[in-house]
Amino acid sequence: MAIEYPAYGQLRVSNELKKQGILISPGGVRSIWLRHNLETFKKRLMLLEEKMAKENLILTEAQIIAMERRKEN
Repeated sequence: MAIEYPAYGQLRVSNELKKQGILISPGGVRSIWLRHNLETFKKRLMLLEEKMAKENLILTEAQIIAMERRKEN
């Protein structure tokens, strides 16, 4: 989810995963992100950019919006 929806915060990720039957708290999401060095929006976007360059990914609408949001800041 960190790559698919880089703009989502830990609460949103927790809620989206609950919809899929995966129970994890927002703190649990943050803990996993910290373990993988993905705790900030900027770091998740950098991972997306790296993956996009290596694998020639086609970006989803959510990913494109996140990339544009980063350019505005």
